[in-house]
Amino acid sequence: MLAVSGKAFSSKEWIFEPKIDGARCIAYISNNTVELQNRRLRSITYRYPEVIRALKQAAGDCILDGEMAVFSKGMPDFSYLAVREQQIQNTRIDYLSKAMPASYIVFDILYKGQESLMDRPLIDRKSILREELQENGIVTIIDYLQEYGNSYFKAALKKGLEGIMAKRLASPYRPGVRSQDWIKIKKRLTFDLVVVGYTPGLGQRQPFFGALLLGAYDSGRLIFTGKVGSGFSIKELEEISGQFVASDESPFFHSPSTGDVRWLKPEIVVEVEALEVSKRRHLRAPVFLRTRDDKLPEECTIDQLQNS
Repeated sequence: MLAVSGKAFSSKEWIFEPKIDGARCIAYISNNTVELQNRRLRSITYRYPEVIRALKQAAGDCILDGEMAVFSKGMPDFSYLAVREQQIQNTRIDYLSKAMPASYIVFDILYKGQESLMDRPLIDRKSILREELQENGIVTIIDYLQEYGNSYFKAALKKGLEGIMAKRLASPYRPGVRSQDWIKIKKRLTFDLVVVGYTPGLGQRQPFFGALLLGAYDSGRLIFTGKVGSGFSIKELEEISGQFVASDESPFFHSPSTGDVRWLKPEIVVEVEALEVSKRRHLRAPVFLRTRDDKLPEECTIDQLQNS
């Protein structure tokens, strides 16, 4: 189940949770075996042996939804999580599971044994989750507050979190749906967009790129939303340019006039921050934040800019 973007509010019909800066993760627990999948339904089980062990101790047969995170100084640190996400060698994974352990923060339960809970109201699922899951040092259940969203949002920002999640108490779980029953409320405007091309780099950037051309889907057509050229480390420049797959023509429905551009197949998703969105749905002063390997390009729709 996915969320829309919105602004802080208060309501007795809603609960409010801290927004964790991590990666979405579904946990399937059956017959003392555990499988972890990311938002793209790719298995990430091998990356987190410490979480697998903890889940075997914490729960019986069930399906859980939550966020994988790595904490630093008591706060979720996405750069630490990115290190864990990139590992493929067993020896390195085993070492980091001890030196940089992940936490699985659970916020929903979809199945209890063979029984689907997805049509049950959220508040019922929360109660069942408390009954079925035994917290430990790795696996925890997320806290929430009912009604007082405005105050909770201010407290979350003061604590250093990126925002909160608002969820309707009576809402069912609707897999694959970006529902108005879940609202992400963040302190800054951030968007997940598709990389559609790039401008050649100059100077130190000559081996990589100058700026990335970004787009979002509108009824299946890619719409230009702007360029981002700041916020990249050298390592990120290398990693992103290494993923480029050239295209002979522009993937945009209407190609922008942007000078010297090299077109790409729309396969890479990045998250950017911007000051605002213009009436033409272009980003003002965007800054690169991170790549989103867990998100499909088709999920990056123009709606997120219209709702900002």
